[in-house]
Amino acid sequence: MFEGLAKRIQNVFAPFGSKGLLKQEDIDQFLKDLRWLLIEADVSLPVVNELVERLREKLKPQTGIVSPQDYLLKTVYEELTALLGSYRPLKVNPRGISLYVLAGLQGSGKTTTAAKLGYFLKRNGKSVVLGAADPYRPAGAEQLRVLASENGLYFESFVENGKVDIAKIQSFMKKSLHDVLILDTAGRLHVETDMLQELSMINKQLNPQEVLLVVDAMLGQEAANIAKSFKEAAPVSGVILAKADGDELGGAALSVAYVSGVPILFMGTGEHIRDFEPFDPNETAAMILGIGNPKAFLRKIMDMQREMEELKPAAKGKDEKFDMNMLLEAFESISKESLIDYMARALPVNANVDPEMLEQGKNRIKRMKAIIQSMTPYERKHPEVLNASRKRRIAAGSGTTVQEVNLLLKQYGSMKKFAKNPAQLKKMLRGGLI
Repeated sequence: MFEGLAKRIQNVFAPFGSKGLLKQEDIDQFLKDLRWLLIEADVSLPVVNELVERLREKLKPQTGIVSPQDYLLKTVYEELTALLGSYRPLKVNPRGISLYVLAGLQGSGKTTTAAKLGYFLKRNGKSVVLGAADPYRPAGAEQLRVLASENGLYFESFVENGKVDIAKIQSFMKKSLHDVLILDTAGRLHVETDMLQELSMINKQLNPQEVLLVVDAMLGQEAANIAKSFKEAAPVSGVILAKADGDELGGAALSVAYVSGVPILFMGTGEHIRDFEPFDPNETAAMILGIGNPKAFLRKIMDMQREMEELKPAAKGKDEKFDMNMLLEAFESISKESLIDYMARALPVNANVDPEMLEQGKNRIKRMKAIIQSMTPYERKHPEVLNASRKRRIAAGSGTTVQEVNLLLKQYGSMKKFAKNPAQLKKMLRGGLI
C-alpha cells in the first residue's frame, strides 16, 4: 500500500539530506514540490491546501541543531497524522448484541468487507452473524452465506417478500446469544435519495452501534466525495476503505476523513479474508512517508501464531513427531499470509530491497510446497524412506529437480535436530518464523 506515493515523496525530501541549514527559500520550495506531488496523487485539493498551510505555519528556518531532512520528515509526519484523524475502536452494545450496518455503492466490495470485518471480530473472540439485508440482489445473500460458512461465521437472511424484514431483525437481536450482527444492506448505484431514506429508516428503527460506509480506495479523492455525500444524507458513523492495497498513491486515505468528517475505522489490505486491519493514522502516515511499518509486520506474526495454534490444538499429553506435514503447514502459513510482502512493507522505501529477491523467495517457497505435496502420506511422515527412485518420482511430480528435493531434505534434517521441543518448534513453524 502507498508504495507509489512513498517513493515519490522520498524524492521531495532527498535534496535536504546533504544540507546543513534550512533557509526560508528551502521551505518554500519544499512546500511547492509537496503540493504538486499530492495533487498528482489524487489527494483532494482542500486536504492539500490544509496540509500545506499547516506546514507553512509550523516550519521555520533551522540553524543545524537537527538535520533539515529529519526536521521536515518529523513535522510532515505530525501534521499528516493529524489530518488522517484519530483512531477509535468500534462502539459496543454493553447490554446485548452489537449491530453494525454496512452501506456503500455497488461494486465497492461491501459484501466481502462484511465477511472480513466478521472474521476480524471473530479472531478477537466474538461470535459473529453475517446478516443479508439486500432485497435487490439475491446473489449477494448467497455470496454472504458462502463466506460465512467458509470462515466459521454464522449467517441469517433478513429479506422477506422482496423487503428488509425489520421485525425479524429486532426479534433476532432480542433472542440472540451472539456478540455481533453485521448487516449487509443494498448497494447503491449512486447517492440515491430514496435508497438513502431506506438506510436512514433502518438506522432509526434498529439504532445500530455503527453505520459503516464501505468505499473503494482505488477511486482516490472521489472516495472522499462519496463519503461526504453519504454523511450528508444518512447517519454514517465510520468508513471502511476497501481495496486499500490498490491505492498506491494514497489519495483516498488522505482525503476521506478530512473531506467527509467521518473517521476511517478499517482498511482492506488484500484479497484474503485476513487482509483487514484497523486504520491507524500513525502507521498510515509512516507508510505514506516511506519510513516503514514494523508494527504491522509484528502484529501479522502474532496473529498467525494465534490462528494456527487455534486451528489444530494438540491433544493433551500427546507428543507430535516433527515431519513433513508440519513443514508444509509452515510454508502454507508464509505463502497464504504474504509474510514476505509484509516484511518488505516494514522497511523504509529507501532500504533498497531487491524486488527480484523477494519474488525469488516466494517462488522458492512454492517449489518446496510442491515437493512435499508430491510425497505420499507415508513419505511425509517417514521421509527417511526416500531413496533415489522415490526422489526422482517426487521431482518429476512437483516440476522440480532431485537436487532441490535433496536440499529440502537437508533443511528438514537440520530442523529435526533443532526440534528438542517439538511443541515449541511447531508453534514457531505455524507462525511462519522459520
